[in-house]
Amino acid sequence: MSDNLNNTNGLDAALAGLDMMDMDDIFEQEGQAAATKADGLSMFRDVPLTVTLEVASAEVTLGELSRASVGDVLPLEKAVGEPLDVKVNGVLFAKAEVVMMDGKYGLKFVNRKVTAEHHE
Repeated sequence: MSDNLNNTNGLDAALAGLDMMDMDDIFEQEGQAAATKADGLSMFRDVPLTVTLEVASAEVTLGELSRASVGDVLPLEKAVGEPLDVKVNGVLFAKAEVVMMDGKYGLKFVNRKVTAEHHE
């Protein structure tokens, strides 16, 4: 029974030695970690991705393509002014317009709510 009393006194001494300000920091860090986990993407923020702008596509036969020469025009299926497809690692991510920014091309997102029916 004296062992239990000694263990209890040891526990009391250990608890008395805790700095409650340090405990607040621990709980704050746990709260931040939970918020980070809720975000779900924080651990992936530095993963490099390839963003591609797809103007349009056309289906041709190998014969048609082999007969193409410099100066020939291949008509595409997208109308002028229609938003273009932005793909991330080959998957449709958004629709965008091409803009000029500081003498370089840029993308202005016009729709990021791409539905499954738009995926190829």
